[in-house]
Amino acid sequence: MRIDLHTHPTAADGPDSPGDLVRAAGAAELDIVAITDHDTTAGWAEAVAALPPGLALVRGMEMSCEGRGEDGRPVAVHLLAYLFDPAH
Repeated sequence: MRIDLHTHPTAADGPDSPGDLVRAAGAAELDIVAITDHDTTAGWAEAVAALPPGLALVRGMEMSCEGRGEDGRPVAVHLLAYLFDPAH
């Protein structure tokens, strides 16, 4: 099984549209691909519409968060989250 759970189409900082990204994942013979744009779900609908047969899509997002280091100073953290309900 071939899986990529961390991809960025153009809604984040990637070079490909969500449709082009899932088509490329299909051409690369992946079984599962996740769309994980930064702080947005905007690419999900286009990815679903272009999904090639045999490729499963995981709806995800890379969320920007802020934590605190041991010294109390802010630290940027990117949290990957998966399996959102697209109706919510």
